[in-house]
This record gives sequence, structure tokens and C-alpha cells, in this order.
Amino acid sequence: MAYAETPTRMSGGYDATILRFSLHGAPEPVSGPLVLRLFQSNVDAQRAPREAAVQNALAGLGYPAPRVFVTEARVEALGGPFIIMERVPGLPLGSEFEGLRIKGLRQAFDTLRQLPRARREMLRLWDEAQTRLQALPVSDFVDRIERAGISGETLTFDANFAGLRASAEEFGLEGLRPAIDWLVQHRPTRSQTAVISHGDFQPLNVLADNGRLTGVIDWVKTTIADPAFDYGAAIAILATVPIHVPAVLGWGMRAFMNNLARTHARHSRSLPQKDAALRYYQVFNCLVQMVTVGRNRAHGKMTDGVYNSPVGVANLVNHVHLLSGIQVSLPS
Repeated sequence: MAYAETPTRMSGGYDATILRFSLHGAPEPVSGPLVLRLFQSNVDAQRAPREAAVQNALAGLGYPAPRVFVTEARVEALGGPFIIMERVPGLPLGSEFEGLRIKGLRQAFDTLRQLPRARREMLRLWDEAQTRLQALPVSDFVDRIERAGISGETLTFDANFAGLRASAEEFGLEGLRPAIDWLVQHRPTRSQTAVISHGDFQPLNVLADNGRLTGVIDWVKTTIADPAFDYGAAIAILATVPIHVPAVLGWGMRAFMNNLARTHARHSRSLPQKDAALRYYQVFNCLVQMVTVGRNRAHGKMTDGVYNSPVGVANLVNHVHLLSGIQVSLPS
């Protein structure tokens, strides 16, 4: 076979290299547009099989997750584990945010004038994607991933939290212990049935084409958890992720993002005013981001990841303090 479209780097992929390509004369099901997601060589050996199992289980249940056709857990072929999946059409709902970074001041103001319309469309499609995900039957999802060789227990919130604590200890992140202790002490009482949660359900991971939801990507943090888990994560991400706009626009852009995430949470039918749970899962998400930064730094990767900068870490530290009153820190 030959390339009909040579591999080209796509945006995103802070912990993986993402390439788009297509093949000439390929058999089904790899005859259409494809995406290679190539992980770093030191990732968990189950990373590729787990993401493949999750995405194929969701696709099998009728959810718009890209189907995975090839899974390789070994590093010999391409230097890291990888998956090859279908390339769904569409652009991320948050494309306006990325555009602001590269267009400069004049174009940024032009984009801001268009944000009210973009906001309505983003919320409509984001809400649709979240509602459809939380409506899926958890038991059927777990059955499908277990048939693919992945234990459903590994996707529970308890397993997620335990892994996070183990990583913090492994990499000597003692400055995060106050947040871990706070999370142990303030665990909300579960009042609703656990649902399938994306774990990073922010607009850049939701794709749409001509006003139609076409796909949801980046399933590395999939967790079976309280419905508030995804909403809390989204609020924390949009409140803390570094944004690259001219300084005069920074405050307005952050206010827009905060309002977007909180409006998305208010639209939830499964989230009747659970402020304590939303606060809890915001702190948890910030801890996830800080452990990731700490792990990267321990491996000598001082700039990898969207939060691995003085501004990114400060945003996380300040948000945790605002929510919980505790002070956390990361080694430089």
C-alpha cells in the first residue's frame, strides 16, 4: 500500500503525537481517513489497549467516539504504543480559543464580537454530547470493555484516585499531600447512579460539522463516576488552563470561559445544584493536572503538557486554594 495522504501533524496531543493520513488501496475498514495516536514510550503498557477498548465500546453503543482499527502496545514499531482510528469530520467547539492565540489583537477583537453566537452553538452541542454520554448503560459499557480484556474496575473513580495518590508518592510530590488529604476528608456522598464520564470533557474535545455533533475525542481519562465528575472537571479546566491572548483581553476571555463551563453545568438534568460535589471534582481535576506536571518534570520534560509552566501551575495552585482554603505546591 501507499499513502493517499501523507502523515501530517494535527493540533492537540499534549501527551501523544497525533497524525492524520490515509492509504491508497487499503481494505476495509482502513480505507477512509485515519488518525494515528502515538504515545510516549514510557506510558502505561495498558494505555493503548484501554483507549481502544473504551472508544470501541462507546462506538458500539452508538456514541460518536472514533472507532479504533489497530492497537499496538509495544514500542518497537514506532517508538511508542499507538492506536490507529477513524478520522471523524468536524472541528473542535473551542476552535475560537485556539484562533485567538495566533491571530493577534485586531483579529482577536473580531473573534470576540462573534462569541455570543459561538457560545450558543457550543453550549448546544456540548450539552448534547454530555447528555448522550451520561445516558449510556454503564453495565453494557463495562461488558464490552471487559470482553476486550480491560477490567471495568480500573475505570472506577476509586481506582483513579488510588492511582493518583500512588503517582504523587512515587514522584515525591509532598507539596500535594494537603489536597489529597482534603479529597479524602470531603468525599461527597453519592446520591445518584454512577455514569460514564469522559474526564476531560471540554470544548476542544468535542467535534462538530455544520452544526452537527460528529465526534468526541481523547478518552484517556475515562472514569465511571458521579455525574458531577465531568462538570467539575470542565469548570476547573476552563478556569485554570493558560490562555494565549493579548493581555488586555485576558480577563474578558477568562470570564467568558468560566461562564461557559458553569452554564453547561446548570443545563444538566442530572446535576440538581450539587455545589459541594462540583467543588470536590474541581479540586480533584486540579490535582490530576499537577500530578501530570510533577511526573513530566521528574522525567526531565520541563515543558511538556499544557499546564507545565509557571503560569499553568500558579493557576492550579490558586484555584485549589480558592475552593478549599488549602495551599499546595510542586517542586520546580
